[in-house]
Amino acid sequence: MKQFLLAYVMFSLVLMGSAQALSLEYYGIEDSINADLSVDNTITLQFAETVSHLDYQLGFFIENLTATGSFDVADCGYTNNVEGSVISCDFVGMTDENDILQLTFKTKDSVKRLGDRIRFSINYGISLPVELLFVKVKLPENAVLAEQIINQSYFPHEGKTVLLDENRIMVFWEQENVTAGDNMQFSILYNTQASAVSSIFIYTVAAIIIIFMIAVAIYVKRESSKKEREVVKSVLNSDENTIVNLLMEKGGSSVQKALVRETDFSKAKVSRIVKNLKQRGVVDVEPVSGRENRIVLKIKHETKEA
Repeated sequence: MKQFLLAYVMFSLVLMGSAQALSLEYYGIEDSINADLSVDNTITLQFAETVSHLDYQLGFFIENLTATGSFDVADCGYTNNVEGSVISCDFVGMTDENDILQLTFKTKDSVKRLGDRIRFSINYGISLPVELLFVKVKLPENAVLAEQIINQSYFPHEGKTVLLDENRIMVFWEQENVTAGDNMQFSILYNTQASAVSSIFIYTVAAIIIIFMIAVAIYVKRESSKKEREVVKSVLNSDENTIVNLLMEKGGSSVQKALVRETDFSKAKVSRIVKNLKQRGVVDVEPVSGRENRIVLKIKHETKEA
């Protein structure tokens, strides 16, 4: 019994040592975002040593899994748990020279709409150390990065971008010596040209509405001023109307001497009319110099066009 327990402990330690030694020479991720917001994913794993089994816990759900290997057999399937999908693989014939596994699948929950923007976000964390990690994400055709400062549109901000021949932007990251459990969260914020055009259309319509409202306000104000002038003039006698009309022709103000000269009224008559108009709030009197006054029309006025 003691020998059995000792053998069991030694076997467990061997398994633990093997698990701790497992690592990846290369961890490649290629994601292509489709117009319907689904994502085609391709993962390439190159093992640092031969293995016969792999359990790969993902933080998201997948479908349509396929697996190919550079060795004899790569038998892979997946199940779902509360954290996401778990890919389980059994391998036959892996060698030091033939040690590459490629997994392809589709995801549908890693791209979300945020108003007129779209956010791709995914975590490719793996519980194995990685010598070289390379991630590239292709945006849909004609999509553009959302922020004016380009690297603020994606995380980590150290990523790079390139425009592909098919008019698609690709964002990529490269990291070396990634330790097990390191954060592998990647995200991109982008717009489609349709949403950008939609935003321009909305802004244009809003500008037109604002201009229209300003024009209406100016028109209403002018009509109100016109009615105000008409109401005031309707309660004036002919001599008072003569003075008011003359002030309007002069842009709303005139020295009192000019009113006397251009109306042929006496100085006393003009003074009396101005006094009456001032008492009724139609004009104001401003001293200019000595015994000279400037008469200012208080109601809104418009200079007559020739």
